[in-house]
Parts: sequence; C-alpha cells; structure tokens
Amino acid sequence: MKKILFVVLLGSSFSAFAQDPEDILRLSWFAPNGTPRSNALGGAMGSLGGDMSSNHINPAGLGFYKSSEFLFTTKFSSKSNSIDYFNSNKTVSSNKTNFGNIGIVLTDGQKKNKWTSTAFSISYTQIADYNNHYSFGGKNTYSSYTEKFADQLYDSRSSFTDAQQNFIYGSSLAIHSKLVNPIYDANGSITDYRTTLPIGALIQNSDVVTSGSYNELAFGWAGNMDDKLYLGASLTMPMINFSKNNYFGEEGYFDFYENTSSKGFGLGAKLGVIYKAEPYLRFGFTYHTPQFINFRDAINSEMVSNQFPNGLSSYDLMDNYNNINYPLSYDYSMATPSKVIVSSSYFFANPTKPTQPLGFVSADIEWINYAGTHFYSNDNDQDVVAYYNNLNAVVKNIYKNNFNFKIGSEIKLNGNWMARAGTAFYGSPYQDESLKASYWVLSGGIGYRTEKRFIDLTIMNTMMKDAIFPYRLSEKNSYYAAFKGNQLMFNIGYGIRF
Repeated sequence: MKKILFVVLLGSSFSAFAQDPEDILRLSWFAPNGTPRSNALGGAMGSLGGDMSSNHINPAGLGFYKSSEFLFTTKFSSKSNSIDYFNSNKTVSSNKTNFGNIGIVLTDGQKKNKWTSTAFSISYTQIADYNNHYSFGGKNTYSSYTEKFADQLYDSRSSFTDAQQNFIYGSSLAIHSKLVNPIYDANGSITDYRTTLPIGALIQNSDVVTSGSYNELAFGWAGNMDDKLYLGASLTMPMINFSKNNYFGEEGYFDFYENTSSKGFGLGAKLGVIYKAEPYLRFGFTYHTPQFINFRDAINSEMVSNQFPNGLSSYDLMDNYNNINYPLSYDYSMATPSKVIVSSSYFFANPTKPTQPLGFVSADIEWINYAGTHFYSNDNDQDVVAYYNNLNAVVKNIYKNNFNFKIGSEIKLNGNWMARAGTAFYGSPYQDESLKASYWVLSGGIGYRTEKRFIDLTIMNTMMKDAIFPYRLSEKNSYYAAFKGNQLMFNIGYGIRF
C-alpha cells in the first residue's frame, strides 16, 4: 500500500466519459508483441530486417527480402497478477489463446533505376493483449471510495439538483444512495459535499476484468540500394477494442459496478533506414509518428447500497430524468506518443568457415515521448474543450519521456535449426520516482527453416511492476496498490516462401 497526491481534474458533467491518464499507458506502455522470431529476440529487430515484424518496427527491414513470404502465427498466454493493498495480498491467474500475426510480403527482384530490389507488405498484428483479471482488498484506515464522488461534486460547485442529475455514472448514484450528502450553511447554501461513511476501518474490495486488444494493420514498402542502404516506410492503422468491468465495494455499505468500453481507429506512419556499413555490421534508425486515433467510449454503472439493496443504475436515472439528454457514447481523439529507435546488429562467422555467418547479436534503444501524448475534443462545447486542456496538463505533470532497451541473439545449429534468446527492459513512464514501474522481458526460441517453409517456436516471460489507483482524491493523498504481474506466452508461427 502506497500513497501519492495527484493533481485531479475539476469535476464536470462530462466526466461520465472522462479519460484517465492511465489511458495513455494502455496505448503506449507495454512490451509489444511481434512475430515469434521477433519475440524470441526481445523485439530487437530495428536493424535486422528480413522478418514480417519489420513492417511494424522498422519498415526498411522489408528491403532485405529476396523472395515473397506468407506468415501466420498464434499464441497462448498465462497471466498471474499479485497485488498488495494495505498490507493484504491477492493473486489471480488467467489464461487466453490469441491470434498473433498474419501477413504477406511481395518482392520485386528486378533492378530498377537506383533500386536493387523492392518489397511491399501487408500485415496485421496484435500489438497488445488487454485480456486480464486482477483483484485486491484490505482495511483502509485513511479514506473511502465515496470521497471521490464528494470531491467531484464540490469541485464542480454542483447544486443539489445538479448532484442528483448530472453525474449518473457515479456521484449522482452516491447522492441518491445517501453515501454522500451536501453540507449547508446557515443561509441554506451548499458549502461542501461529504461522505456519510465512517472513515477509519473500511474493508475495501476490488475486482477488475479487462478484455480486448490493440491491433495494427500496416502497409509497408522498402527498397535497397546495392544491398547497402535500405529505406522503408509503412502506413499504420491502429484498431483498439477495450472493455473493462470494474467492481469496488466497501463491506456493509455499498457495491459499485462500472462497465466501460472503448473502440478506436486511427492512422500513423513509421519511417526507417538501415545501413550495412560492412557485411557483418548494420545500423538502423526509425521514427514512429504519433498515432492519431478517434475513440468512441461508452459507460454504465450500478450502485447497490443499504438505501437501494436491489441496486440503482445509471439507466434508472436516465428514466427518472428523461428531460435530460444523456449521451450513450462519447467521441474524442488522441495522439499517442512518438517513438525513436536507434539500433545496431553484429554478425559473427563460424570459426571453421569464416565466410559463413554463424549468428548475430542485435540491440535496440527506444526513446518514447509519453509526456507528449495529447487528447483532443471532438465537441465544440467549451466545457469539454477545457476538460481536455486540463487533462493534457495533468499528463505533462505525471509522465516523462523515457528509454527502453532490447537485445537479442540468434545462432545457427546443425542443419536447418536456429536457436534464439533475448531480453528487454521498459523503464517507468512516471515522473514520480516512488512509483516503481517497469517491464522486464526474457525470451527464447527455436526456428526451423528450409528453402520454401519455416516454423518458429518462442517462449516469452514478461514481468511487470506498476501502481494501480482504485480512486483519486483532490483533498487527500491518493493511495495505490503495488501491482506485480507475470505473463508466460507460447508463440508459434508458420511461414511459406514463394
């Protein structure tokens, strides 16, 4: 159990669909999934090329293809999450089989003008898997979940009528359930909103189930000049489908259920170059533009309390106040962080046959501009615009720019077999050093390749540390739960060359 004070956005009637700073991490801070070969190498593919993952990492790598290729992959993941909250620990496990990649590379080996060869690729990859489940609970001696509703009503200077009608996905449910009450002065004016729950020994429990994925469709082109300089670009189309079922309760007082969904589609680009300084030495540089994504979010909530033992939902309030137009969904846009990748690969030869390469070592360093993430309103309403301006300011205060490091190696075995291993480290995106957050990936695999077909098998273990805020308060420190997650993934791919 930890605590930290955050700058909290002013409450507004639009906060029913308000975005959280954590949305940035869902779209940018994760260990990306690639092809089985790329995963086995820790994702260190920035200067290697010759793999379908080049279309999503450094498209210049497509220029190494001399023959066309079709690839299909799948994966199985097992996740285990352990969370410490007020000195109480809970562990939850889940399993999932997922689609991985599908794509094709078409090559033109005829020399045209300055190009020795060119390649075009269409590929579809699951970049991030959102299927997850975690729980936590403990005795909170400091605060109550209902205080976030009281803070919202006070910060927005809500009248009692507004408190009943304008926040149907949270604060209004708390008002009707008498979990939050207004405080009046001698003149009958509201001076504050406060929780009615006894702070000091509340037993809190939370259970969260998320599902969906971040997928990317990429159209890439690359060419090489004299097998020395490789240039490439890809147009990317991110496709996000995310849902979250969130439960939070304080024993003896209330149970709060919140279901949210978010669907997004956008555009981005990736530009890259690889230079083969020597037959055994390559350097790569890649720039990923921000992904500009349009989102449509929806939400519904229910509060079960002593006042409403059968539950009071946001739909009930919609029916009660049918003179108010409550939107069933809300649209906005987001520009994800940009990324720069600098990479290098060294190929070493067989000691007994110096002219034959035996394997390689490859390394990537990524720089990601988390603090540069930007939300945009799709509404001309000035209150909505002001909300997103405030949210962008909070993002700059919470997050920082950071580096990720990847290294991988492949060595040829007897016959057509290859062995691979890799590791990657993703540092904390938070400015606050007390928030211990990181990804550490350990991976390995084998590959079997013939002239026309190949198969790759990979095992990847991802260890994660993060901070989970069940709620944030504007008048008090916000406590967070220390999260430790472990994901073991088995990845298999089958490819055909033609």
